[in-house]
Amino acid sequence: MTSVDDYHALGFSDEDREDAEKFVADPAAVEDLVKQLRAGVGHQGTEPELQMPEDTRNTVAALLETVPDIRKYHHERGIPDDISWATLADLGLQVGVSRRTHGKYGLATHWWLTIHWAGQIYALGRLQYMLYQVTAEKPVPGTEPGEWVVGVHIPESGPLTPELVDASLAQAREFFPRYFPECPIKTMTLNSWLLDPYLLDNLPPASNMVRFGRRFTPYGTPVDSQDSAIFFTFRSHDLSRLDEFPQDTSLQRLVVSRIKQGDSWQNATGYAAF
Repeated sequence: MTSVDDYHALGFSDEDREDAEKFVADPAAVEDLVKQLRAGVGHQGTEPELQMPEDTRNTVAALLETVPDIRKYHHERGIPDDISWATLADLGLQVGVSRRTHGKYGLATHWWLTIHWAGQIYALGRLQYMLYQVTAEKPVPGTEPGEWVVGVHIPESGPLTPELVDASLAQAREFFPRYFPECPIKTMTLNSWLLDPYLLDNLPPASNMVRFGRRFTPYGTPVDSQDSAIFFTFRSHDLSRLDEFPQDTSLQRLVVSRIKQGDSWQNATGYAAF
């Protein structure tokens, strides 16, 4: 049974907590995912590949049931409580994003939370860091297959100022050698539409996003990802609503104007020394 305090620690709003408590889960669907989640705790290197329930509310129920399992893993690693809860609070954040996007309780990004529940990703200040291994199929410049790197992720938690980024990176450089000494890291990567060259060249050079993106050296070939720009800017997947989206910031105006010009936003990948 998840307590009110646990829901709060997991980042749930009161509205989402109430819906989670009212939801009557499918016992078989939840039990199947619980078994998969428990089997994956502590498995590092590659992203989990789990069979997820069709109703994502059952996914939330299974994640809630296995909070003690991932918390135990964090404790055994010596990971501080505040980092453990801050990492798992992405569940409540993503449930909230799902409600804002779809207008109801659920978890659209259910696959993303399986990484947290495997113990592969950690919230350290402004950024999140996912521990993974380089493969021959997905190489990273300056590394060899099997080498450990961290993938940087940007949660929806406020401004991306250079000061906050620097503090987060300093924390990460201390965290991983201390709690994952068997996984030496010298490189970090970022895959994001924030590395789209068009964005970096058309926002003001002093903007937080541009200053963050310029930390990484691009590699590989960008891929079209119109949806990423729309979703992360406006929390919508509906391109037919371009004229309804707010145009209050230079980023919002840039995202919409590029699409109206007939061009596509792209996801790109970059690397930097860790």
